[in-house]
Amino acid sequence: MTRRNSLSIFGRTFECDCGRTHRVTPYEIIYDPQALAQLPAVCRRHCPNRSRRAAVLMDVRTREVAGRQAAAALAQAGWEALEVLVPDPAEGTSPTCDEQTKNLLAARVAGADLIVSAGAGVINDLGKWLAFEMDVPAAAVATAASMNGYSSANVAPTVEGVKTLLRARPPVAVLTAPAILKDAPYELTAAGLGDALAKSVSSADWYLNHLLFGDHYCAKSVGLVTQIEPLYLEHPSDLRGRKDEAVAALFDALLLTGAAMTMAETSAPASGGEHLISHSLDMMSSLDQRPHDLHGRQVGVGSVLTAELYRRVLAVESPRPLDPPAKVDHRFWGPLADGVAHHFAQKADRLRQAGEKLPRGDTWDRLREAVQPLLRTPRQIRDCLAAAGAAYRAEDIRCDRARLLAAFVHSHEIRSRFTVLDLAWLLGIMPQAAGEIIDMWA
Repeated sequence: MTRRNSLSIFGRTFECDCGRTHRVTPYEIIYDPQALAQLPAVCRRHCPNRSRRAAVLMDVRTREVAGRQAAAALAQAGWEALEVLVPDPAEGTSPTCDEQTKNLLAARVAGADLIVSAGAGVINDLGKWLAFEMDVPAAAVATAASMNGYSSANVAPTVEGVKTLLRARPPVAVLTAPAILKDAPYELTAAGLGDALAKSVSSADWYLNHLLFGDHYCAKSVGLVTQIEPLYLEHPSDLRGRKDEAVAALFDALLLTGAAMTMAETSAPASGGEHLISHSLDMMSSLDQRPHDLHGRQVGVGSVLTAELYRRVLAVESPRPLDPPAKVDHRFWGPLADGVAHHFAQKADRLRQAGEKLPRGDTWDRLREAVQPLLRTPRQIRDCLAAAGAAYRAEDIRCDRARLLAAFVHSHEIRSRFTVLDLAWLLGIMPQAAGEIIDMWA
């Protein structure tokens, strides 16, 4: 399978061996030097009977990269194209995806038949969220190979201070030009690599939930990037050198990871314990106003830490689970504690079930045998990130040891999803090993 053929899954509906019928959207992926010129025709195909009023979301950075051009292309084709600038909360910051921002934008885009997001993570999430609530199509103009949300239904907003996950709809199309991705600030591309490498840990976490709790699991979605992964994983210096094939392969991997989430109807194939570390760092920043780094850069560091945690977990021969943690650390989370506790309480039954099932029969042996092939070693992940010039240490993500340690220790509390973080707490590996793992790898 060639790299471009790997994208043939988009727009297809098919019966899968996992037992589900998958309808994979976006319907179209346009990766072409003239992608923005094709935007009006793409929008017309997926918004045929509307009055052609489009709201084009952008921030001050992506406006110059693609936002103005996207709006101009639509206007020249007869659309009423409104440029909607998503504001920076303060000087030196960038937009956030939260209730306040979404509500502010909702008033400005009212009456639009189509939402076009010209940007990356936050802009894309806001566009999907608004379009879903308005029940209109969304299209995405990608400005960097920085994250896997372009093609997914998921939105990751901050709600009442807690990083949350909402399910909306994928955009009908994703468009970009090779030059846009290649010329994007490299730290964004490096962030995309961190997000892509998380798949190793997140897939293993998903299988944990399948084996222990009977959650749906789709091996096909996990394997979507297998053919193209070596193009960036085995040649990270090509990505650092902005070589066309490496950047394109990374972007394809991010799109396919988004498709995996759509197929799974959950973010589980691409978001596990490593993402919770990043989300915890974001939430800590909201408490003390210290800056955090890009999501994918933090996820890359989290992937190294959780890969090492998996190595230690799978080295256990005969598990003797401890009582699960009873509650969250209210003093640590301060004003966010009630929201965090609400999410953590939803995991109580799974923690109890896992403690009962792990030592029973051959459960542990089957788990170790099935999970191991899904994983990359912490050294593989760290070396790839380092060679690509991506973040792989605490200092790379504006974080000292104490702060990263706090995020690592408390990250299992913020979501109801069971991950290797929870497994390590049940086995008594966490929190004792956290500092040693950071000193070894980050």
